[in-house]
Amino acid sequence: MPEASKAEVIAELRARIADFEAAGPRMEMADEGSDARPRAVTFGASAIDGVLPGGGLRHDALHEIVAVDYRDMGAALGFAAALAARCAEAAPDAPVLWCEGGHAPFDVGALYGPGLMAFGLDPARLIIVSPPKEIDLLWTMEEALRLGALAAVVGEIDGRAARLDLTATRRLQLAAEESNTPAFLLTGHESAGATAAVTRWRVGSAPSSPTVEIAGLAGLIGRPRWHVRLERCRGTRFAADMGGALDGEWIVEWDARTKMLHDASDADAAEVTRPARRPSLRLSRALAG
Repeated sequence: MPEASKAEVIAELRARIADFEAAGPRMEMADEGSDARPRAVTFGASAIDGVLPGGGLRHDALHEIVAVDYRDMGAALGFAAALAARCAEAAPDAPVLWCEGGHAPFDVGALYGPGLMAFGLDPARLIIVSPPKEIDLLWTMEEALRLGALAAVVGEIDGRAARLDLTATRRLQLAAEESNTPAFLLTGHESAGATAAVTRWRVGSAPSSPTVEIAGLAGLIGRPRWHVRLERCRGTRFAADMGGALDGEWIVEWDARTKMLHDASDADAAEVTRPARRPSLRLSRALAG
């Protein structure tokens, strides 16, 4: 990307972020310090929070989200939106930057404002950019993280991209640490291999619990649920590859009203199969209409 173009992007990001008040109250940190942001953002599902260092998702870190299969891309996007919403709760006056990928496998439609609102992520707090190339997307994420004025930075990039290597992800991890801002890489249905990401989450769709019947009609679709597998996490008692360990996999349910995840594994363990064998709901982005 030419230097002039880079300067224009930074100037535009600063101008758009300036519209938000980034000095509002934050969630309390585990230890008092100069930075008012939390060191970890809880999922709300105690089963997951209990195995993560610090009792939640590291705030100053890079995290990777991978779909089990192409048909689970909607589930992975929904999970990413849920985590962005959780981070937005932790920084109530800061926007979320979402870098859309313009190449396969991200061909499931554009982000949909009303759907995001119903999902718990206010589109008014979302800054969406569409970098033309993968190298531009990684650069935009890094520069945005270094601003230190965002609730979270999300980037869509094909896990097979040549530019997505250990060096690039180390730069993102360092930028996240310096600004104490969480970064999420949504890599489609192909993991990025060796990266500096602190966690890697493999997400598949799961059957929702139907709502009560209305006037004799069939029950409506309930809250979204995902089959989540923690494949990598620095500092946990688990090995890098969970190998299908039961305590590294969960069925979680998203409550958009409280912006919390709930553990649904115990209730549905006998009914839910492995995500690769289960038909996907093929939802559009983040429950888009």
